[in-house]
Amino acid sequence: MIRSTVLCAFALSAAIPALADPVLDKMRAVSKEGPVYAYEMTYSGEGIVATGKIDPSQPEGERVQVYSPALSDLSAEFKEGLEEMDSEADGDIWCSDFAEMVPSDATATQQDETTVTYAFTPLPEDDADKTEQKMMKKMQGTVTLDKADGAVLAFNMTLPKPYKPAMVAKINRFQMDVSCERAPDGRTYLEDFNFDIAGSAMMQSFEETVSRQITKLLDPVD
Repeated sequence: MIRSTVLCAFALSAAIPALADPVLDKMRAVSKEGPVYAYEMTYSGEGIVATGKIDPSQPEGERVQVYSPALSDLSAEFKEGLEEMDSEADGDIWCSDFAEMVPSDATATQQDETTVTYAFTPLPEDDADKTEQKMMKKMQGTVTLDKADGAVLAFNMTLPKPYKPAMVAKINRFQMDVSCERAPDGRTYLEDFNFDIAGSAMMQSFEETVSRQITKLLDPVD
């Protein structure tokens, strides 16, 4: 009798869907619509600290303006990176994009009067290949949201232990940390972005540490 009662109770509880989290619902409802901003940024990586301006309203090839160092002091590889940044500069600097990586079963781990932080296994992007999908399952993520409107205030993704995506490749360390700030229109943008990865591929070690900071959000562009 007791056993059948327990089984019945378990079956009923399994059939009842989990209650929706109102803050997560707000996060998914945050609008991505709004003005496009130009901004000033500081980049640190590969032994270089560079400052400049990104203006998505300019034609391709003229969107990135480097303040320092002088272009003549930059390597050919770094200049190629600038060209790629220029071609991809579309003004999409919004932290709301991270909502797509937060599953519905994210668990609230910490909160105060104004914010709540969730832990989860990040979802892969829609266009992720099988290798990326497998790696995302190994990641741990956290996101901090504003309780009032669901805006993303911080996002973190880390690899808790080394992972071999292939026989000839191994990732020993992966860490991505993002902190967000409010734009004048209320949306949150990537104010600080820090990325760190180390591993090996084809018997060759690699390591990269990069940070980008939007130091000033300029007036909306036409």
